[in-house]
Amino acid sequence: MKFKTMLFILLSSIFTGQNAYANSDEDLDTIPEEYRFPKYNNIAHPPIDVEYKGKKGTALFLSNTFDDGRRNLEVYFLTNNNKELYKAFEIYPYQYDELLSIFEYEYIENKTKSKSILILTKEVFKSSIHYRYFELPVLIDNDGVLRALYFIGDDALVAKIGCIDNFKTKKRCEFSTKEGLIKYLNKERKQ
Repeated sequence: MKFKTMLFILLSSIFTGQNAYANSDEDLDTIPEEYRFPKYNNIAHPPIDVEYKGKKGTALFLSNTFDDGRRNLEVYFLTNNNKELYKAFEIYPYQYDELLSIFEYEYIENKTKSKSILILTKEVFKSSIHYRYFELPVLIDNDGVLRALYFIGDDALVAKIGCIDNFKTKKRCEFSTKEGLIKYLNKERKQ
């Protein structure tokens, strides 16, 4: 665990620090956007160590705060014995106002124990609050490497990601908290 903590601190300093290759005399705006390394100014959530079927990985959660105050959330996954870091998912600033919870979720599907990383967000409007969850299934790919990936496939549950608190009708969302989301998913998966 200490190694992963130190690695996360190192990666955070790389993501948030001055570009080591930048020449202070050179205008960085002349570098095309696709060649710039993103600069993160927030650790959005502490890393989560994931273990699944004997394989281990770590999910890292970083964000940028933009000029208008809104933030994105980028999920990186460190895997393959800490040799591979890849971007698993991004939530854009227009998709949420507040990050409510990030956690691991285990469930039984087709008599097999499965695991996901769940991200619960909320977005506030004048007459309602929209809650949304994003599910990153944890799986082992064909090369035997643990992955956390986001996709909307044929599973209707994965595509069912919105819930609304409506102030006019007093309709309330079933999953506005971590506990509520776990209860909701457990109920949905039993059907």
